[in-house]
Amino acid sequence: MISVNLAPDRRAELKARHREAILDAADSLIRERGRPQFSVDELAERADVSRRTVFNHFGSLDDVIMTTCTRLLSSVVDEFRAATQATPSGDGSLVALFNKITSAVRAMDLPTVVAYLWGVLDADCETGRSPHALGDVFTRATEQLSIEIAAGNPAIDEFEVAVLVSSLMNGVAVVSGHWITRTQGALDERSRAVWDDLLDRLITSVRAGYTAA
Repeated sequence: MISVNLAPDRRAELKARHREAILDAADSLIRERGRPQFSVDELAERADVSRRTVFNHFGSLDDVIMTTCTRLLSSVVDEFRAATQATPSGDGSLVALFNKITSAVRAMDLPTVVAYLWGVLDADCETGRSPHALGDVFTRATEQLSIEIAAGNPAIDEFEVAVLVSSLMNGVAVVSGHWITRTQGALDERSRAVWDDLLDRLITSVRAGYTAA
């Protein structure tokens, strides 16, 4: 009876290990080559799995690549959570929440993440992906973040939290697009200064709104 109960767990553990190995291999190949330019056979060899195993976990090579991006985004979201938890909550107002979120965004190394995602999702890679794919990746995080932040700030209306988070997250996507256009994703002192300037302009715009003084 014990062996029967353990077998499914072992199979599940092996499947999870293979899936992570495939994603780790994809990430490694992307970072080495600067773009997602590799075959399924190369991916399988790097992950030390069979070609069939790759397709047991993913429908296509593009699915592997997009999942790799999603996994990176998840780590960014985790970093965002840690940063917001480390920031004082203030007086519980919407203004205090805005300051808390923007402080967390400023503390993150988003240019490195954006440069990576741009290299993977760039429409010029002849993958057929939408030119808006970079923005789409950021948008994926908005709903879950809104739910979590609303749960952590029950005194603020959920709608107001959703609008705030959406405005900032989609704004960061816009900042990313302009930053890529101006810097081509370079990671140096000048490009980071461009990022900081664009991010400051975003935060100022969202904070001030568009009502006449």
